[in-house]
Amino acid sequence: MFDHSSKVTSDTFANIDLIHPLLIGNEFMSPRIQLSEEAQSDYDLLCKYAIRQGWIQWADFRAHLKGINNAVVVTDVHQTILLASAGFERMTGYTPKFARGKTPKFLQGKDTESHIRAVLKEHIQKKVPVEAILTNYRKNGDAYKCRIKIFPMFNKSYELVNFMALEDEVTD
Repeated sequence: MFDHSSKVTSDTFANIDLIHPLLIGNEFMSPRIQLSEEAQSDYDLLCKYAIRQGWIQWADFRAHLKGINNAVVVTDVHQTILLASAGFERMTGYTPKFARGKTPKFLQGKDTESHIRAVLKEHIQKKVPVEAILTNYRKNGDAYKCRIKIFPMFNKSYELVNFMALEDEVTD
């Protein structure tokens, strides 16, 4: 479950006048994606956060959460981690609570590809989506390949409010 220490509102989607863009798509998927209880909890919390932040676009992270070791990470505009899913801990060995307040750079090490980091940085600065595979390091020091998709998230005033990263481990 996401580590989210600030108070989560008790609003339900039934109390929201408009369907939020994050929900568009899954309601019409056939068959509807079934998530574990833990992944559903992560999904619900992330949707509530997205609504509070006023995200205006939809990113397909529900299917991503179906992978038990897949991670979803939300940062602020300065790439400081605000939320991390349970899959993040399984992938990296770091708890969401430990990661909160740090930048994702803490996962990088000596074999993290500098040219990939430069591409990620360029796209983040331009506020456009990017996808790449790079080497990260687990808490125990083991290197692993990670496919990361980073999406800038904007509010209704088209102001950048967050970045969302979908991450999964890549095997050779």
